Amino acid sequence: MKLFIRRWSAFVLILCALALHTSQGQVEAPVIKKVEIRHVGPPAASDALIRANIRVKEGDPYTRLNVDDDVRSLYSTGYFYIIRIVVEPLENNGVNVVFAIQGKPVLSEVRIEGNKKYSVSKIRKKITSKVGEPLDEPKLFHDVQQILEMYQKAGYQKTTVKYLPPVIEQNSGRATVTFHIEEAPKVRVKDVVFVNAEAFPQKKLRKALKTRRHWMFSWLTGTGVLKEEEFDEDKERLAEFYREAGYVDFELKDVQQEYLTTNRMILKLVVDEGRQYKVGAVNFTGNTNYTSEEILKGINSLGATIKPKMTEGQTFTPKGLREDVEAVEDFYGSKGYIDTRVRPVKNPNTEKGTVDVDYKIINEAAGKSYIEKIEIKGNVRTKDNVLRRELAVHPGETFDMVRVKVSKSRLEQMDYFEKVETDVQETDVPNRKNLVIDVEEHDTAYLDFGAGFSSIESLFGQVGYREANFDLFNPPYFRGGGQKLRVNLILGLRRKDFRVTFTEPWFLGQRLAFETELFHSEADYYSDLYNETETGITLGLTKQLPYHFLTGDTITAGLNYTIENIGLNNVQTNAPVVILNEPRSQLISKVGSALTYDTRNHSLQPTRGQKTSLIAEVAGGPLGGDAEFYKLEAQTSWYFPGLAKDHIIELIGRMGVVSPYGSGNRVPLSERYFLGGVTTLRGYRYRQVGPKQLGSSYTIPAADPKNPPTVVPGVLEPIGGDSYWLGSVEYSIPIIPRLRFAVFYDIGNVYADPYDFNFSEYADNWGLGIRLNIPRLGPIRLDYGIPITHPNNTSGSGKFQFSVGFTRSY
Repeated sequence: MKLFIRRWSAFVLILCALALHTSQGQVEAPVIKKVEIRHVGPPAASDALIRANIRVKEGDPYTRLNVDDDVRSLYSTGYFYIIRIVVEPLENNGVNVVFAIQGKPVLSEVRIEGNKKYSVSKIRKKITSKVGEPLDEPKLFHDVQQILEMYQKAGYQKTTVKYLPPVIEQNSGRATVTFHIEEAPKVRVKDVVFVNAEAFPQKKLRKALKTRRHWMFSWLTGTGVLKEEEFDEDKERLAEFYREAGYVDFELKDVQQEYLTTNRMILKLVVDEGRQYKVGAVNFTGNTNYTSEEILKGINSLGATIKPKMTEGQTFTPKGLREDVEAVEDFYGSKGYIDTRVRPVKNPNTEKGTVDVDYKIINEAAGKSYIEKIEIKGNVRTKDNVLRRELAVHPGETFDMVRVKVSKSRLEQMDYFEKVETDVQETDVPNRKNLVIDVEEHDTAYLDFGAGFSSIESLFGQVGYREANFDLFNPPYFRGGGQKLRVNLILGLRRKDFRVTFTEPWFLGQRLAFETELFHSEADYYSDLYNETETGITLGLTKQLPYHFLTGDTITAGLNYTIENIGLNNVQTNAPVVILNEPRSQLISKVGSALTYDTRNHSLQPTRGQKTSLIAEVAGGPLGGDAEFYKLEAQTSWYFPGLAKDHIIELIGRMGVVSPYGSGNRVPLSERYFLGGVTTLRGYRYRQVGPKQLGSSYTIPAADPKNPPTVVPGVLEPIGGDSYWLGSVEYSIPIIPRLRFAVFYDIGNVYADPYDFNFSEYADNWGLGIRLNIPRLGPIRLDYGIPITHPNNTSGSGKFQFSVGFTRSY
């Protein structure tokens, strides 16, 4: 009974509380009769701006929630320091809402003092606080950090920056802010020392960092000073260096700055190397469809670039582990198991210094997937078939993710798109999925203007137009067909050149490139005794032969036909007989073929690989024309790593023969071989190595019979040869980013007759050079070659050679 009474008493109390709450909720809210704005001190903003940020208005019921929203809105404008709300009661349940506002001062002047290293204008670019804006303390603090960072990046580590207390004019509400800079001397790094480092030489560790010793060319390289942001990255570079050498427990314990003077310091990095780990046992678990041996064999078959790195006994590295996980997933992906994933489990053994790796195969049971359809999105200009023909996968096939990656790479290499993304989309059919390719196009038309200078061609300018996604059959815009068009005009002091080139990369629906080029050129840099013109057209077919699709190596076969008219103009009377007898105009009709094997990692700046070509040409005979000859040539270039990181060895070998046949008794001058100049023997003038002939002198009668006649002597002039060979070796090292130093040796010769090689007769030279890679302009070569063994009819003095391009490619 007592329990019953207590429960009913509690229930009655709850009902009373609810009734009281309900009665309170029904109390009528006061009505806002007036909204007033009161400024404390000089106004920071107009009443109109303030009211524009206030939502409460006269006649609204007063609630604290709405007023608080308005306060937050006013603070967000950045004009006010303090905002207080005063609610004044009025008659008839009314209230007067007062916004009491103290505004921030407005910046009237921003001063900078104490700066000597940087100009005021340069420092102002780092400052976000502007005249006319409200004074903002957090923004001033941010500005101080930006100025300080600018000094620290330049090596002025002890420089201090602060803003002085703002000077505020009480009556006007305006403020003046001064940034005070106390510049300290630039601190040069005398040495970088790695304390407790035993696994590697100090020199090798220093090369892993961008923070270097100060040296005589630091003013050029920008090194030799401590830059905080760069040094923070160096700490991670050092850790990465050790981890990739197997020291996975490496730790940077401390960084000490030992100042020798106010502007010289030794940077000491105290390290704990730990021990080097090797790979222990390697196992696969969760694999039911393929044995461990089949997985490893399958990885090897995918290509040399993704062979396993983490085999037993090898140095354990995080990078190698990541690559192996990707390789195993690629193996499954190549079989259609696109949902299969690999999770590596590492089991370190600190006693043995090994790490056992267990690759857990996840979701292999999902089975193979097949491609239902391929959907392409985002290609507004480019036709669908232009993209589809580049794909290595097709609907109905196994969903091979490795070939999907190859397809993505091919599309990216077309250089039509800002980005290429691939995605897998589920369908209603089990194990059949859609491949979605999403592209974002960029402009493929370019208008080129430029000027240049060559030690051969002198000063020249050029203008050109190129469209990388041309379509001959899509007027009026002629874009989207995947063809290439290039129009180029070069005008120089010693050269005029006009060329129009059109390429169809998929001729007759096959991966067969058809190219045609119309050209007209005028050159007077071949000789001072004549000018040469070439006008003609070339038609060519190029086929990339079947090769392993995962490698970057290419084997290319080409066949071309050229018909051109060669003109010899302004021939001087004292020229050699060979030149005097050369036809002033002759038609050459020739067919050529080339087989090229290319494994270089870059076409302009290779660091490894090779390019080898075998070339053959035949002119005349059934082809017609005024000359009958054939040409055979072999050319090769090889690139190897040098003795240290980023050192490059370049080896070049070339050999060629040209010979007349049939009724032809000589090879045209334009088809003969010459050596000398920037692309061959760099210690000699252009075309000056090889057979030469002395011209005949002639007499010019005097205008006045009393004066003696003028005798013009004959000129010893290169006439080229029918056989040549060339060898070259170059070793280059980096000085600073984009700048390399090179030392080289060239040897070779040209012989008058076909197959008349005499290797005991040669010209050679050695020399020094620099390689400068300028953005947008491209790589530039400057060489100085010094002859060693030179023929009697050539100069033994050194020659400067200048050209564009890091490689002397053919």
